Amino acid sequence: EKERFDLQEQSSNLVRQLGEYTVQLTELEDNLLVRLANAQGDILEDIALIENLEETKRTANEIAEKVSVASETQISINQTREVYRPVAARGALFYFLIDVLNVLDRVYQYSMANYIYILKKGMDICPGGGDGEQWVPEEKKLGKELPVEQRVPALTESVTSAVFGYISAGLFERHKLIMATQLTMGVLRQQGKLDAELFDWLLRAPRSEGMDNPLPEWLGEANWEMVNSIREFEQYAALGDDLVGSAKRWREWMELERPEEEPMPGDWKKMEQFEQLLLFRALRPDRMSNALGTFVKNTLGERYVTSDPFDLASSFEDSAPGTPMFIFLSPGVDVAAAVEHLGRKLGYTADNGKYASVSLGQGQEPIAMNNLKNFHKSGGWVLLQNIHLTIDWTNGPLEKTVDKLAEGAHENFRLFLSAEPPPSLERGLAISLLQNSVKLTNEPPEGMKQNLARAYNNFTEEMFEACAKQGEFKAIIFALCYFHAAILERKKFGVGNLPDAASGIGWNMNYPFNTGDLLCCGQCVNNYLENNSKVPWDDLKYIIGEIMYGGHVVEDWDRRTVAMYLESYFKEELLEGIEYFPGFPSPPSGLNHKQTVAYIEENFPTETPLAFGLHPNAEIGFKLREAESLCAAILSLQPRDGGGEEGSSVEDKAKTVLDDLVDRLPEQFDMEDIRGRTEEITPYIMVAIQEAERMNVLLAEMKRSLAELDLGLKGDLTMSDPMEKLMHALADGAVYAGWAKLAYPSLRSLGSWVNNLERRVEQLAQWCSDLQLPKAVWLSGLFNPQSFLTAVMQTTARKNDWPLDKTVVLTEVTKKQPEQIEGPSREGAYIHGLTLEGCRWDEKAGCLDESRPKEMFCPMPVIIIKAVTVDKAEMKDAYQCPVYKTERRFREEVFTAQLKSKHGQIKWTLSGVALFLDIC
Repeated sequence: EKERFDLQEQSSNLVRQLGEYTVQLTELEDNLLVRLANAQGDILEDIALIENLEETKRTANEIAEKVSVASETQISINQTREVYRPVAARGALFYFLIDVLNVLDRVYQYSMANYIYILKKGMDICPGGGDGEQWVPEEKKLGKELPVEQRVPALTESVTSAVFGYISAGLFERHKLIMATQLTMGVLRQQGKLDAELFDWLLRAPRSEGMDNPLPEWLGEANWEMVNSIREFEQYAALGDDLVGSAKRWREWMELERPEEEPMPGDWKKMEQFEQLLLFRALRPDRMSNALGTFVKNTLGERYVTSDPFDLASSFEDSAPGTPMFIFLSPGVDVAAAVEHLGRKLGYTADNGKYASVSLGQGQEPIAMNNLKNFHKSGGWVLLQNIHLTIDWTNGPLEKTVDKLAEGAHENFRLFLSAEPPPSLERGLAISLLQNSVKLTNEPPEGMKQNLARAYNNFTEEMFEACAKQGEFKAIIFALCYFHAAILERKKFGVGNLPDAASGIGWNMNYPFNTGDLLCCGQCVNNYLENNSKVPWDDLKYIIGEIMYGGHVVEDWDRRTVAMYLESYFKEELLEGIEYFPGFPSPPSGLNHKQTVAYIEENFPTETPLAFGLHPNAEIGFKLREAESLCAAILSLQPRDGGGEEGSSVEDKAKTVLDDLVDRLPEQFDMEDIRGRTEEITPYIMVAIQEAERMNVLLAEMKRSLAELDLGLKGDLTMSDPMEKLMHALADGAVYAGWAKLAYPSLRSLGSWVNNLERRVEQLAQWCSDLQLPKAVWLSGLFNPQSFLTAVMQTTARKNDWPLDKTVVLTEVTKKQPEQIEGPSREGAYIHGLTLEGCRWDEKAGCLDESRPKEMFCPMPVIIIKAVTVDKAEMKDAYQCPVYKTERRFREEVFTAQLKSKHGQIKWTLSGVALFLDIC
């Protein structure tokens, strides 16, 4: 239709002619049958009948000849059409890719009509169409018609580029690489170049436990487990042996800052680039995002890994009177300014009555609708801002109006909408509203440098000149801006309460720090400087840390982090100049506002976690979680039904895992036997009984649900929704939500979780066999570790006749490992299984020390838990270290440990130092 309209028209005519021939034949046959039915006497003597029969026969032969010619022509046309099939295949591939993007974020909704429009646009702007180059940009015109063997690849690339550009303009930055990767893998799959099993491994990265790591100095345990898993594939069978045999070369490659830019060691460099991705996933997952980006660039081109800047004018070309533009809001981005700027260029301003802007809120809906209807008739632009604030009106009257926007609209009418994407737990924006719009995102550049400059630009030289103490005011405002930028950007390292969070080293909770907090604090600083002869540091720290910014912060440990930032910056030394982090000192005091902004631009070093007080290893942790999130997102976009020719189906995978779990599932505890052997229920025995009861509940549910699913997979039971969810969880190697609800907090995958479960049962079995306190309790193996700490306090309080509410626990780190403990402690209890993040434990010095490079976690020796009275609880030179159940941290605190340190609280607090009972 687009390329060979003549053939399309000819094909349509042939279809019409064949239809007409069929009708003509039917009429002839019907006429003949009627004459035969009405014939009188000998039909051989009926001259008219015989002549009609001859005429019918002749006509039928003529039609048969025409049908034959038409069929041959249709075959020729179809053969020509087949040449263009790659373009259609790419278009179909793209549509099914974008149709599932709402899995990533529910605002990604696209209509078929808009998609077809962009697809045709991609064909129109493809050079080499001869006379049909009127839509091709001038600089790309060829002025001649390309032969079809060149034209088809050009069309395919043009369509791909146009649709990708249209879709990526409306994607958030974090999802663009996911989309590009999906497209790349889809293209390879169409070409028959994608191994389904290898791709599945790449996304899931399963681990295989049981073999000792021969290279613990430089290869992590998780990496070794993935190496063992990948060796199941023939091309990777020798990987483990080669890592040991060529350890020097591999170690050098592993320690490269950007290994994706260097060749692999040995013959591994000869592997296909896709197969090398699996090596990155197993050995350097922290560089997985970069390796994927390089792979996409080498496969499809640099266009698909380069983010286009926000371009409202370009996207405006795709809008129409019936197609609104929908711009998603981001902090620090002024949508109104961008729309007004474009409007001025095209002659649509409020002054000439062709532009109106309404910021939605209480009572603004009638005004917005009135402007919309007026401009719809007379022509002009309407901007409706913050439509997420009036969700009932947006999903009601506005949605219905937009659905009929094209009806009777003035040709110069355009509607612009802006909104924040609603959080997952809140009511979403209307799907039809999103589908019918051209979507745009405009996210500010991320990074400490950009955030600092943006924060400082909220103040002006006039503000500084208005203060009587300009020097102090400038220094404090710069520190305040740095503080503001640091607490905002720290979120990228992990926020514990976000969906699917794997770390809370940044913050336990997500807080809405905003520019209003910054400006209010700046005003407070000005007022306090005006009313005090000296800088009231303590007052400022309290106002800012406990009220202005602290008013958002509800988690105690997060409040401590805010306070420690202020302790670092808000001190007398600030007025003389301090170093915010290595390589970035305070700006010279004599600089004005413009010069200070230039100082930030020119002197801010390459950003590292040190800018936030974190250890450089935090960047590795961030990259690891980014890679896991990336692969999990791509996995969520894959088809869920059946495995096709190369892969196993979901049912087959689930059945394999199910059979293995049934064989490994431990027996439940005999609670009657345990209670029957109990002479006196001490606090420790009560903990053992409670733990065994909770374990029985979990094991019983696992046994029941697995048996039920087994019957469902055999066809003996109808598959219910819980059974479906369990099946998919087993197939995906994830812990089923129904089990997790009865279990304990854990971020482990299913295989690791089951191994951990077996260890927990083993400890409980030993404890319940003789009902004696273990020599050293694996605290990580308890459902409720707080109950064990309470038992320690109860036992000590009863022994010393102390009031329980005046008793607390203290920790003391020993130099022993669990196997070196000869018997239970007389002063409290030995515990083990804790892991340190953010720093390491120096066993020789017996105190906290800086982490070694690339050492994410440090296992702790045995710790003794003691109970003391409150008045003896203070420990000098000790860091008050929170102990959490998992790396997520949010609402998982167990107790506070005291760890000896040569540094104060500030260093380790800003480093996010914490102990965990369980790491994945």
